[in-house]
Amino acid sequence: MKAFHLLLFHGSFIFPECILIFGLIFLLMIDSTYDQKDRPWFYFISSTSLVMSITTLFF
Repeated sequence: MKAFHLLLFHGSFIFPECILIFGLIFLLMIDSTYDQKDRPWFYFISSTSLVMSITTLFF
């Protein structure tokens, strides 16, 4: 468990990809349970996860 913790948070490139994957899973769960066709806030969620991923990649 300690090796996974070190791999994920201390200078690894896996963390930005995890942010994107969790954002995608979150969007898929919302999309499967929500019936309304007009969902402009989906763009906000996806762009927010992309910006967070890019930000963590730089730092």
